[in-house]
Parts: sequence; C-alpha cells; structure tokens
Amino acid sequence: MSKSTGLAVLAISAAASFGLAACSDSTGAGTGTIDVKLTNQSVAAVAVDIAGSDVESPLPAGSVKSVDIFVVRIDAKTEEPSDDDAAAETEDAESAKGGWKTVAEPNASFDLMKLADGSNTFLGDAKVAAGSYNGFRLIIDPAKSSVTLNDAANTVIGGASITGRKFPSADKTGLKIKLSGGSVDVKDGETSTLVVKFDVSQSFVMRGSSLDQNGLLFKPVIRGEKE
Repeated sequence: MSKSTGLAVLAISAAASFGLAACSDSTGAGTGTIDVKLTNQSVAAVAVDIAGSDVESPLPAGSVKSVDIFVVRIDAKTEEPSDDDAAAETEDAESAKGGWKTVAEPNASFDLMKLADGSNTFLGDAKVAAGSYNGFRLIIDPAKSSVTLNDAANTVIGGASITGRKFPSADKTGLKIKLSGGSVDVKDGETSTLVVKFDVSQSFVMRGSSLDQNGLLFKPVIRGEKE
C-alpha cells in the first residue's frame, strides 16, 4: 500500500467479463462481477467533534499515526437500506435473509492513513445478477479496529487495548454507504464503477474535553459516488 493521510475511499467497480455474456439468472438479465477496491482520495487532518457541543477541534497535524479498520466484508442489495437496516443482520446466516449479497470478504485490517491519492488495494470480488443496486454497506469488526496516536507511548484507542476508549461495542457493525447520483447499474457485458469515500477527517468524536482521559468515539462518514 502507498502512503498518505486522511480520507479513505472504497472504489467499487462492477465489471461484467466477456465469458459471462452467455450466462443468465432466473430473470434472463445476465450476470456481472463486482470488484471491490479500497483507496484514498485526499489529504486531510483528523478533526474531532467534542461530544455534546458544537465545537470541532482538529487534532494537531501528525498526531494520528494510524486508523486501522478491520474490514470483514462488503455487502450489496437492490433496495436502498436505512442506517438501521445496514446495521442489522450482520452475521452471515442472517445477511442473505435481509436481501444482502456479499461482494467482497477480505477479513483483514487496513490502515486508512497509509492509502495515497489515486491508489487502491483490492478487497475482493463476486458475481452478481445484472440489475440496479441501491444499497452498499461495510461490515467492520470493532474489536479489531483502532486509532493509534503518534505520541511517545503510541497510545492505542480502540480494540481491546483501553477500557472506555473504543469503537462501537457490537461484535460486527454494518455501516451504510450513502450513495449520491442514483443506483449502481450492473449490466450484462458492461462495466459500472462506484467510488465510496470514507471521510476519516470527520469520523471521530471526542468523548469529553480531554483526548488523553476520554478517548474517541467512532462515527463514520461514508459516501458513495458513481464515476
């Protein structure tokens, strides 16, 4: 992976391969492949909203060493989900019942601060029925996700390292990717691309007036845009 800071992005490229043109699903619409990539769009300082106030306090430049997010998988569905829908039924056995289709399953940790502008890292792919996809979600493992400060102690906020300083408490958390510009259309024999922007600079809230004493809350800001 190449290096930078700030805003992380998921670039989701739906590509139908030549050999699949003769295949079809039950509707006869055909089949395509969704490739999922993780990339970084821009450089930005990590800003912190102080919980319970309107004050935004950016952390000093260079104060964050890493933002490690453990990505379990990425799901897609034809219907647009609510935030609650995206957060529910995150276990594999429940996911399909909710209409979700897993399109990548890396089960790996990615440091969002080490992804450079324009570069990407491959997360996985899957064949899907051709059609319009209006919902995408990112499933993370909060127990394996953390922020490491660039201080003398390399203080870790999150994971199992510090009690009271953590990501969401669920075993697995589904994060809705908010689409702009309409659905992602996967057509037989054609390619469609969605760029999903993970805004690290706006995704944390300080749990009081002191970062050292109270740590951070993770409130991800994720947007999706079609190319």
